[in-house]
Amino acid sequence: MRTRTRNNTTREVADFLKGLEKAAVTTHTGADGDAIGSAVALVYLVRSLGAEAVFCHAEPVPNYLQWLLPNEPFAECPPDHDLLVVDTSRSDRVGVTHEGMHPIRLNLDHHEDNPLYGEFNLVDAKAAASAQIVAALYAELGVPLDKRKAEAIYTGVATDTGGFRFRNVSPEAHELVADLLRAGVIPAEVNDRINRTGTVQQLNIVGLSMANAARYGEAIVSVVDRNDYARTGATELDSKESIDRLRNVAGVEIVAHLREIEGGTKASLRSESVDVGEIARHFDGGGHRLAAGYTTLKPPHEAREDLLEILRGVVNLGEADTTGGAG
Repeated sequence: MRTRTRNNTTREVADFLKGLEKAAVTTHTGADGDAIGSAVALVYLVRSLGAEAVFCHAEPVPNYLQWLLPNEPFAECPPDHDLLVVDTSRSDRVGVTHEGMHPIRLNLDHHEDNPLYGEFNLVDAKAAASAQIVAALYAELGVPLDKRKAEAIYTGVATDTGGFRFRNVSPEAHELVADLLRAGVIPAEVNDRINRTGTVQQLNIVGLSMANAARYGEAIVSVVDRNDYARTGATELDSKESIDRLRNVAGVEIVAHLREIEGGTKASLRSESVDVGEIARHFDGGGHRLAAGYTTLKPPHEAREDLLEILRGVVNLGEADTTGGAG
């Protein structure tokens, strides 16, 4: 099956979806709200067209998103199902094994560095979230939104815009949200399900991430390692929300959160003005211009030094202020 090297139109992808009989939808590893929300919304859309559709993902879905799921996730894509991938910038980040087994028939995404790796590609970097692109397919196909479908789309848009605080928010995103509310979404209910499901362990690891933060001129870098996990009883996944808490310091252009994983370090990067996607690509990562990430085989404190070396050519690092840092 030949991969197309161009972006398709919404109409072309809508016609493709109408021809499906069995589909398996997945998203990227380390799934977040837009990943799960857009995947679930696409499952419901394909089912509305009369086809069989299931959600597949080899990793556990985060607890705060499990309420969205249309079925118990398949750890592997069923062999007779067409594979549809959402919110995944590269094929090597797909959440199920597929190489040599399942060609990617649809690649639906909003990352600007997506190389169009599917047979069909619907990539719109101007969309606030991949869920917004799925919503456009609903409109193109004339499929009405009920509360469950609308909640999945709303979750994707709300989480990928930081609760409508980030620079990717557009008039179109707010207009879509108005339609989602008319379809039955109650923002307070979704907020409770997403943001009020934490644990004391999560609270403590976020607190340690704040305590471990060090300022280097126009950058802030926080590191958490396995000792921090042991101290709090938390996991790497628990610490992920720390990145947005680090963004509140005045005069900072880049924020980085480095957290230890088995065999290396995961890094999340955020900015309001600097292309952190380009920084992530120095480490074979990627993402958006103002929100990106990567994984390295280095342990966290070595990874921090590698990152600072790259940042020296991007922002003014000044003198390190580690008065609050533990690492």
